[in-house]
Amino acid sequence: MKTCISLTIPLGALALALSTRDQFDTESYAAKDVLTRDVAVIGGGATGIYGAVNLHSRGKSVIVVEKEHVLGGHTNTYIDPATGVSVDYGVQALWNITVTQDYFKLLGITPGPLQFLPLTRFYANFQTGKEVSGVRSTFNFSPYKEQLDKYPYLLYTWKLPKPVPEDLLLTFADFLKKYNLADTAYDVYFSAGGVSNILDQLTINVFKFIDESFLDSITGNAIVPSTNNFEIYAKAATLLGKDVLLESTVVASRRSDNSVALVVQTPSGKKLIKASKLLISIPPLLENVRPFDLDNTETSLFSKWSYTDYYTLLVNNTGLPTNFQYANANESSTTYNIPQLPAPYFITPTRIPGLFYSWYASPSRVTEQQVKSDVSAIIKRLRQTVNSTTEGEPTFVEFRSHTPFKLVVGKEEIEGGFYDKLEGLQGKRSTYWTGAAFMSHDAAVLWNYTQALLPGLAA
Repeated sequence: MKTCISLTIPLGALALALSTRDQFDTESYAAKDVLTRDVAVIGGGATGIYGAVNLHSRGKSVIVVEKEHVLGGHTNTYIDPATGVSVDYGVQALWNITVTQDYFKLLGITPGPLQFLPLTRFYANFQTGKEVSGVRSTFNFSPYKEQLDKYPYLLYTWKLPKPVPEDLLLTFADFLKKYNLADTAYDVYFSAGGVSNILDQLTINVFKFIDESFLDSITGNAIVPSTNNFEIYAKAATLLGKDVLLESTVVASRRSDNSVALVVQTPSGKKLIKASKLLISIPPLLENVRPFDLDNTETSLFSKWSYTDYYTLLVNNTGLPTNFQYANANESSTTYNIPQLPAPYFITPTRIPGLFYSWYASPSRVTEQQVKSDVSAIIKRLRQTVNSTTEGEPTFVEFRSHTPFKLVVGKEEIEGGFYDKLEGLQGKRSTYWTGAAFMSHDAAVLWNYTQALLPGLAA
């Protein structure tokens, strides 16, 4: 009996070991399905593609793994099939600084100015459809900037003083009261699309969103490609060619100090990527990064995030006048007319006649159908308020998920050095991390951050 038992256990372990080994064994794949590269990049959004394009320009071989059918991340562009007119309904503009200008030159993109439609703001309670008067909105951010300027390091780092300044760890509601920023509050909320219930957020998380890059951009220092924002990703896709795997995800990995091996599920089957370095740019939630052979530190850090459900959508047959931007507000001056989420921030006309776009956020999980049903009901309420004669259901032309958005951790984690630990992951086991969770949601700021990682990736 003892002999049988002793044989059975090693055989089972051996079978498991063989199964695990096989998916990383090059002999388990056809030659065309084994891809050897200097750097593997996970995620085809702003930072992943910036990293891939710049590494390519340095003569490094790269491969990009993107789960969606197209590159772009938070960039959403719609082109009207009838007129060819394009509308950006995700990322709107880019901070006009050196890193942006250099990136445009590298991709051969001609910059153009950011242009807005001349619209009048119509404030309404989206729960009732009724117009709201007395909203304090001047887009004068000077009092807010005066406070932000006390912390210039926040623009490009999460490296915080010890102890962390107590104002940064106040809820934004308490911060607004402390510095008498009532006249700025609604404008900050309205500009911080995707920051869940902003009055409850820590001030530091608001400062990392409505930052110097945003304030400088809205005063005119912003550019876009002369066609539309998707041109960045179209040009990148052409440059990288077959080194982009769309509709693909990593299902297993082995990371060491010397190399990385990734098993990737693609539409044509599994492929094995063998790379010297790895750049991960997807949101580092456990559900996203479990396949990456996480160690205990990574698992602990990535389990602490909370985030916003965030969606962008295009809708027609609204029946709403097209000379207004319909902004969500409530009647309460004690909350600075800031409404609770889940809700859309606005419903706004685009350059395409009859087509509106909207951004919708929720602090908890909502389905696509729930979002569409809510937006449809709101549009119908607004129709009554503006005496529209349009009937029938609004029609959704596009719907895009940006979930998970604005990953944050709590006060205790920040005080406990969470972001120092997060930054300490860089370069470990041949892996570098980038993306909004590691810095901010501004593309130019993220490109600067990613640029600083390139020497390590290229070494």
